[in-house]
This record gives sequence, structure tokens and C-alpha cells, in this order.
Amino acid sequence: MWGPYERGRLLPPVSCFDHDVPPSLPPILFRFETPTPLRWVDVDSEGIVNNAVYLSLFEQARYDYFAQLGLLRNGNIPFVLAEATTTFLRPGKLGMRVVTKARVRALGRTSFHMDYESLGDGETLVRGKAALVYVDAALRPIAIDDAARRAIAQFEGIAEGPDA
Repeated sequence: MWGPYERGRLLPPVSCFDHDVPPSLPPILFRFETPTPLRWVDVDSEGIVNNAVYLSLFEQARYDYFAQLGLLRNGNIPFVLAEATTTFLRPGKLGMRVVTKARVRALGRTSFHMDYESLGDGETLVRGKAALVYVDAALRPIAIDDAARRAIAQFEGIAEGPDA
């Protein structure tokens, strides 16, 4: 069980089918999850989570993922979100214990792709995908640094990318 200030933990690969996801969706293997508690402000008057909130849950999981791998620069994330998509499977409700899983699916030269899955009380609520781009201080795309590329590829068991 997580304490109030603990973030993220590494997981053995687990299929999303272990969490009652409709069989029409292919399984995704994740090695990382983090608690992403819901707040009162995240829900409507019926206690249902607003759909936009899930992007914030993905963002928190992304931050915790990179913190766990030791890839933050002085607490900052060296990339920006370029694109995000979500697939809503069932409504989240206030009071659920929510965790969000995250993984890097592929590494490019300046960008990478992540997958997410948020679960409430063990049931998959939403799945998402994002494209992210490494940037310099002027927000211009730059190559993913070698240390980050190696750490992510090793953790995820994926190729280091096209220019590795």
C-alpha cells in the first residue's frame, strides 16, 4: 500500500486483460504504475470524473515515470506534449482508488510515444496515447539525450531508436 507521499513503483509486465478490459482492445504491457488520486474538483455533481481530468492523470504518471528513471532535469521535464488521444471505457467516480500505468512504446530521434491506462478500483477506466518531443530552452526540438534514450530503452526492453 502506498503512503501519502510515495510516488510510482516498478511493475512486472501485466496485461490489461487482467483488469476486465473489453476483449476488442489489444493488451498493453506496463512496467510502471503510480497512484493518481481523484480530487473533489475532478468530478461533476453526480460524482463522475470529467473526461479532461484523465489527461492530468496521464501527465502525473508521466512525471512520476521519468522521476523514477532519474531523468528529470532539476525537477523539470525536458519535453513537451505534441499530441494525445484517449479511449474512455467506463466512468470514474469520486472515492475510487485510481492508479495510472505508463510506458514508452517507441523512441524516435527527437520524439517518443507513450501509452497510459488509468484504473479505478482495479477496473480500466481509460486508455491513452501521447506523442512527446524533447526541446531546448527555446522550445525547439532537439535529439533525445543518450542517457535518457538508454535508460528508457533498457527499462522498457525496446529499441533505442533510429539514431542509436
